[in-house]
Amino acid sequence: MFDDANDEPETGWGHVASHDDAPAVIDTLLRLDPETTYTKTELSDEAGVALKSLYLDGTLDHLVEMGFLEKHADEGEEALFSVDTGTDVFEAAVAFDDAVAAQLDE
Repeated sequence: MFDDANDEPETGWGHVASHDDAPAVIDTLLRLDPETTYTKTELSDEAGVALKSLYLDGTLDHLVEMGFLEKHADEGEEALFSVDTGTDVFEAAVAFDDAVAAQLDE
């Protein structure tokens, strides 16, 4: 009935939950300027998540795969990230955020 802990998540929420710091980063991405690029360190600072944690568990790469972030890198330079506002998953996150805010305001 329930997935084995080693199985690939079957739901979108499962993918988010598979990385402990993903919710804090997603929350931050909803507020960042999508026209600006950010280093791993800047994203770590903005989200209040240890850089080591983001790096070791692959949270940022996972968020790129899911469609929350776009990764930019020139050969030999540090990777930069921007908020990928043009994806269905980002738009769904904004809609969820708005729906929760409206529900809590009732």
